[in-house]
Amino acid sequence: MRRLLLCLAGVLLSIHSYSQQSWKVVWSLEIDPESVWDIDPIHQCIIYQNQSIQKRDAKGQLMLQESFKSLGSIQKIDAQNPLKIALFSEDQQQICFLDNALALQNGCTNLSDLNVSLAVTMSASIQTDRIWVYDEPNSKIELITLRNNQGQLIQNVKGLLDMKSIVNMQEIDNRLFLFDEINQVAWFDQFGNFIDVATLPPNKPVYPIQDYFLVATGKNIQTYDINAQVVSAFFSGDSLLDSDIVKMEISGDRIYIQTRKKLWCYRMIQ
Repeated sequence: MRRLLLCLAGVLLSIHSYSQQSWKVVWSLEIDPESVWDIDPIHQCIIYQNQSIQKRDAKGQLMLQESFKSLGSIQKIDAQNPLKIALFSEDQQQICFLDNALALQNGCTNLSDLNVSLAVTMSASIQTDRIWVYDEPNSKIELITLRNNQGQLIQNVKGLLDMKSIVNMQEIDNRLFLFDEINQVAWFDQFGNFIDVATLPPNKPVYPIQDYFLVATGKNIQTYDINAQVVSAFFSGDSLLDSDIVKMEISGDRIYIQTRKKLWCYRMIQ
């Protein structure tokens, strides 16, 4: 999967190469605007809406569906490990894990038990049995090892980087990305060492891809470098999408796009 991502980045971040690319819709699905979703490494889509979780295959067909009313509201799904899908509830300050059959694994982890004051976002890690958590009142990132509840700290993140309120964090391709409310993005290596920070156009969906960023405006996506300069066009959805893009994600040679009413999966073709 990492090789596919590298291949996609290499092809699409070249202006001349991109002119030879096009996109083909694989599937689309009507979803609730408040739904939460993520894509696992084998193109399976995990969607939470109406207090239930769906698992859909690479063709968008429904595989499994389970009700999870007891878990309350879910603010984030992280499916980078398809055998241990993480569900984060900011309201209940807990992280629950599902197996590949959408069965709850060993109850849920209460973040207060890990000395986290108030987590506003989290990310699973490719490192075995570890999760990243952002503790807002203490302005710290913590890499927590679940088996022994021990953590590695990055202190005073907002003070050191002059970031605003943090709204999301995500480990992608062995890097941890931290996003604030005005689209400043900081990134760290897999051990929490700071690498760089970029300020991108505000109030627009952003997704990192190697040393670049995809930024959506309306129905279109452009590639930006770390200096917030446009490198190339990436995806033109004026004739393809039903409304503006509100979220996007890359997996291999596919791009997943959420609009106001639908979730779309497109595959790159030449």
